[in-house]
Amino acid sequence: MDFEKTVARSALPEGGKVVVEVRGHSILLCRLQGQVLAVQNRCTHAGSRLDSGLIAEGSIRCPLHGVRFDLHTGQCLNVRLGCAPLKCFATRETGDHIEVEVIEH
Repeated sequence: MDFEKTVARSALPEGGKVVVEVRGHSILLCRLQGQVLAVQNRCTHAGSRLDSGLIAEGSIRCPLHGVRFDLHTGQCLNVRLGCAPLKCFATRETGDHIEVEVIEH
């Protein structure tokens, strides 16, 4: 596995979110119930940034049209829209930093 160091652990408190750039990808990191989750920072419905969206009940709401995505799986929770899921990234905490795995295809 090839993980990239991103931000200090202290930069992502419980319930917080932060955007990082890894290998040309804009990635949204969120800490929920002690777990660091990472998804692409672009809504698959309209392409807007998600980092200003509201996080609630394990999902993030796109600030543009309100589309909700599960932060654990990336799945769109607005079934009738049929949006593609968000890309999810593996994370790990090592030492004082959060690392993200980006696999290039």
